[in-house]
Amino acid sequence: MMLLFFLLFLFSSFFQSAQSAYNCTACEERKCPPMITPCPGREAIDPCGCCRHCAKQEGEICGGPDWEFGYCDRYYKCAAINGTGLVEIPNIGACKDMPGYSLPSYYAEDDDEICPKQSGCYKVMGTCDCVTKRTCLPDFTLDNYDRLYCDPMYDSPDFEHLFEYRCTNHGCDLVDNECKCESSGCDRTFQYKDRKSCYKVIRERLCANVTCPEVEPLKCPRDSMATGPHTPYGQCCPTIPSECTCNFKLCNNDCPDGKRKVMARESDGIPGRCCDKFLCVL
Repeated sequence: MMLLFFLLFLFSSFFQSAQSAYNCTACEERKCPPMITPCPGREAIDPCGCCRHCAKQEGEICGGPDWEFGYCDRYYKCAAINGTGLVEIPNIGACKDMPGYSLPSYYAEDDDEICPKQSGCYKVMGTCDCVTKRTCLPDFTLDNYDRLYCDPMYDSPDFEHLFEYRCTNHGCDLVDNECKCESSGCDRTFQYKDRKSCYKVIRERLCANVTCPEVEPLKCPRDSMATGPHTPYGQCCPTIPSECTCNFKLCNNDCPDGKRKVMARESDGIPGRCCDKFLCVL
C-alpha cells in the first residue's frame, strides 16, 4: 500500500511539473520582428526555434513569452531579475554573468539543452568536422559538408578560379518606408550600407514629433546594475523600463589564505542583498 501511495505521489508530481512547463507558440502563429544587423555580438535564434535576432548583451532584457525578448550572447545567461537562478519562461530576465553556471568552451559542445537542434560544419586543421548540437547561437563555418572547402585533396591550384574575387555590393534602399536589403554587382549603389543604418532613418522619421515621458534616473545599490530599457521594433518609447538586478561579478567570496569560509547569510538575489555574507575563520 505504501509503495502504491509513493508511486501515485511521483506521478502526481510529474504531471504537475509537466503542466507547469512552458510550451512555445507554433512558429507559423508568430510574427517575428526584422533582425536589425549588424549585431553587436552574435546572431541568435530563440529557444522556440522561430525568430532570429541579435543575441542580447549584458544588462539587456531577455526571455518573456515565447522568448520574444531574445536569448543571451555566448558568455551570459538569461537570469531572473530578482533571484539567484535562471529566468523561468514566460517571465522576463536579464543577461548576466552567472557564477556557477557552465558555459561552452569547445565549439562542438551543446550550448543549451533548451535550444533547438542545429547541424553544420567547422573547418578544423584543413578538414570539416560536422556536428549536430542544441544551440541558439549557431556559429558553423558551413551549413553542410562541402568537399571543395573541407577535403584537403580538393584544395589545389586547379580550383583557384573558384576563389577569384568577385565584386559584390551589399546594402539597403528605403522603399515605401521599408528597408529593402540585397546584394548586387559592382555598378550598383545603395542608399544605406546596412539594415541598421536604414532602420535608424526610419525610426528618426517615425519619432520626430514624439516626446517620451521623462523617467527619473535609476539608482541601484552598489552590488547591482540597471537593465537597459526595452523599446519594441516600430515604437519610439520604451515599454519596459530599467530595473535594478544583481551584478554577481561584484561579489568577492574568497577568504585569505589559511582561513576557511563560514556562511553567515546566503544571497537571495535581491539588489542590496546580492552577495553571500560569510566569516573567514582559522
